Amino acid sequence: MTEVPELEPGTLYVVGTPIGNLNDWSPRAQTVLSQVDAILSEDTRVTGLLCHNAGIHTPLISFHAHNTRQRIPEMMDRLKGNETLALVSDRGMPAISDPGQELIDALWHEGLRVSVIPGPTAAITAFVASGFPAPFGFWGFLPRGRSERRAVLQELAKWPHAAILYEAPHHMQETVRDLASQVGAERPVLLGREMTKRFEEFWRGELGHLESERREWRGECVLVLGPRIEIPGSGEVEWAQLVSRVENLVAGGAHPNEAIRQVARDSGVLRRELYQHVHETD
Repeated sequence: MTEVPELEPGTLYVVGTPIGNLNDWSPRAQTVLSQVDAILSEDTRVTGLLCHNAGIHTPLISFHAHNTRQRIPEMMDRLKGNETLALVSDRGMPAISDPGQELIDALWHEGLRVSVIPGPTAAITAFVASGFPAPFGFWGFLPRGRSERRAVLQELAKWPHAAILYEAPHHMQETVRDLASQVGAERPVLLGREMTKRFEEFWRGELGHLESERREWRGECVLVLGPRIEIPGSGEVEWAQLVSRVENLVAGGAHPNEAIRQVARDSGVLRRELYQHVHETD
């Protein structure tokens, strides 16, 4: 392991861990974890195996969404007693989609010191692979509750920039379906799956195409929605003209849904919005 400066007493070290490939775990991160008094871990079984493979024998403390109320005061007391602690998540950088953010925020309010040992993060890895332009927003996991989920999807439909989401494999088909329906099947998307691992996959296309694949989802997934496609020019959308184009295609023998898809694609509007305008005129 590499040499690092002596740890500062009373400091929480926020330490990045690999998102898949163990070779991405920095020597500095491993050295810090070997020297702190204890490691706060989202899942001690996952972190324990990771540390064991690296020859790290530091005591582990469980720290997850269900025990933050108890753990945060305990950890603050230990830091005030000049102990050094490390915070890790199961994979990647802590405090992005786990309760580490609450602990760090509490420490700032108490004037306690925080230091970050950077490492891989799935969100940035996928965004870089997407080729979509900045700026971007990070949305994390979509809510599971129906009303909360609908509200977030409505916000995403209006969000003009790239957006990064996380999802577990057993929820992916539902999430892709909801995104295609509410955000727009023509919205560009990058799928990152099993990133940095042997079966790493990057796939880029449209949400509608991803939904239609009906694949068997495996591995943790990241979705990067591309920027919303806008109508060229600065004027108002002429919905009546677009509806008329759809009607002409249907009169020529095209299926209504295919006609809507084609006009939406050619004009750059959201297919869902065009669909609503077409059926308002029925």
